[in-house]
Amino acid sequence: MTFGIRRLALMCVVALFSGAAALFAHPAIADSGSAAGKWMIHHPLSGEPLMIVEIEEKDGALEGHIVKLAEGPEDAICWSCTGENRNKPLAGIKFLSGFRPDAMGWSGGFLLRPATGTVSPARLELVDGGRALLMTTGRGPLRVDQKWERID
Repeated sequence: MTFGIRRLALMCVVALFSGAAALFAHPAIADSGSAAGKWMIHHPLSGEPLMIVEIEEKDGALEGHIVKLAEGPEDAICWSCTGENRNKPLAGIKFLSGFRPDAMGWSGGFLLRPATGTVSPARLELVDGGRALLMTTGRGPLRVDQKWERID
């Protein structure tokens, strides 16, 4: 009788550790790391390089600034932006703010889309072993997924 209980307990422990190992092998969890650094953003439809951005961690949250555009004039301005960003140079403008860590990456932050001047909620997730950052914004037919490439 005691042998059966020990065997059952051992099987439960093995199952528990197997489940934990599978959990840590999950790509979203295995890619834990920092999103801080420089990233190349490509156009979501054409795949052409759009801009280089830099993401930093400040007070436990991520924020990002545009470093430079891949093409076009260096002094391009955000003519479609509103408020404090209206007619500001794109290089240096803050386009990410307020992203806090969660179980899958970072969420709760906002993304400025310079082409339209709109600000929308988004989420970020490291993928490909930290070599890429998946940005998701919008829902349903308006959902946009972009894979940003780490360049530093």
